[in-house]
Formats: sequence, C-alpha cells, structure tokens
Amino acid sequence: MNLIVILTALVVALAGAAPAGAQEKDSSKDRGGIGGVLDTLGGLLGSGTSNKLHGAVVVAHDTTVVLRTDDKRSVRVDTASIDPQVRQQLVPGQKVTVTARGAGGDVLAASDIQVEQGQAAPQAFSHVTGTVQERSEGRILFKTKEGLTLPVDTSQIRGLPYLAANTPATLIYEQGPKQEILGVWIEPGDAAASASPATESSPSAARPSGAGQKLAGQKLEGLVESVGVSELTVQTSDGRHVRVDTNGVDRTTLASVRPGDIVAITGSASSDADKFAATSVTKTK
Repeated sequence: MNLIVILTALVVALAGAAPAGAQEKDSSKDRGGIGGVLDTLGGLLGSGTSNKLHGAVVVAHDTTVVLRTDDKRSVRVDTASIDPQVRQQLVPGQKVTVTARGAGGDVLAASDIQVEQGQAAPQAFSHVTGTVQERSEGRILFKTKEGLTLPVDTSQIRGLPYLAANTPATLIYEQGPKQEILGVWIEPGDAAASASPATESSPSAARPSGAGQKLAGQKLEGLVESVGVSELTVQTSDGRHVRVDTNGVDRTTLASVRPGDIVAITGSASSDADKFAATSVTKTK
C-alpha cells in the first residue's frame, strides 16, 4: 500500500513539472484571447501600461476632466499631474488625446493630455437640470424641472460622483441616431455652466440681459431638426439653425413634435439670432 502511494506521488510531481516548463515557453508567445483581455484590464487598473483615449471634454474642473470617448464611453480622469497651462485649455467640446492608467476605482489618472489645435467647432453636448430620483446598477432615474422623468443608462459611464436621491443635478446628454437621449454625464447641483456653450438649454441662455436683451412677442417658423429634453433645433427659411429653449412650453404640446415637422413658435428672441426662448410651439404640417 505504501509503495502505491509513493509511486502515485512521484507521477503527480513529474506531471506537474512539464506544464511549468510549457507555461514558461508559452509566455513568450503573442498574448491573445483571455491573455490580451487581462493585459488590457491590467492597464486600466494600473498594473500594466498606460492607455490612450481620444474624445471630447464634457466637463473640466481644476484637477478633474470628464471625457466622452469616440466609442461613446464617458470616463472621469484625474488631471492633477498635468501642467496647469494645459489644464486651462480644457473646455467643454474640446477634442483631446489622453494618456492615462487606473488610479483606483473607476477613475483614471492622466499622465499626458494632447489638445487638438485648429478644431473647426467643439463637440456639442446638451444639458438639462433637475433631480436624481433613484440610482441603481447601470441606471439612474432623472426628473427634469419641468416634471419629465428620464431613465438614464449609465452602464457606459465610469467614475460618476455620489448622487443622493432627490438632490439637484444636471444631466448632460447627446442625441442618438433615432433622436433618443443618450446620457453622457451627471453633475451634482446646477452645473449648467459646465456644459458646452453651444448647447446651453437653460432659460438664461435664451434670455440674456444687457446687450442681448430679449425682444418679447416674436415669432419663428421652420423645420424641426432635432428634439431635446428642453430645446428644439429649428432650421428657418433663410438657412439659420436656431436653438429654441422650450422650458416655458407645455410638455403635452411638445410630446407630438418630431424631427421633420414644420412648427410655428411664439416667444422671445434675443440679439443672438441663433437663440430663441419659446412660450408656445404649434405644428403647422
């Protein structure tokens, strides 16, 4: 009996030695399949090489930037180690290439940021203010100030800050190919100033004061190009593309408005020909 046990142990020991050599040999091969996946994850978590991400800045704080990558992911990046002069160039919509690696949790740490020069126009993001109603894995229920409840998919967003229920927040979004709302980021509080100036949808954007004093009782007619949470984009007969703030319009009226509709809008025009604050929207065709 003892001899059988000894022989069995010897066979197991010899069998275990061969895979060790094979594993050492295999490690020199090109890492594909699960090996490549683990390498990629290792880079993101900080145990491997850095990764390069290209995309547009969503919001830029002193030492933090949110990047919307070309493959429609949103990531929060720590920029504390970046030259302050470079950080000052980071504004919403700016196209950049970020070299980063994992800094712990879902936040990446940037080691280099290259700002694209000569960009024709910043990437546009829209935003709307409201409150976070509830948060679950991969999903947030957001309620706008106008009472519209939006389920926001956050499965492609990394590094969201803590968002308590029933607290003010700003939803930054873009529209998908079917005019659906795609959540890009959610900022605690009323962070309207952090969104792209080109897509400002808060009442203050369409109701300026001073040199841009609004002119009440104006009318606008045109073709609806896009429909957002609190704005429309309308092309007029003279070729202008006007962003119409619809915060002051009854929500039931807007529910039937779709891209391609011809609408008549009453409201307040400002000295900025590309902005209009609506009080009513009527479909004419």
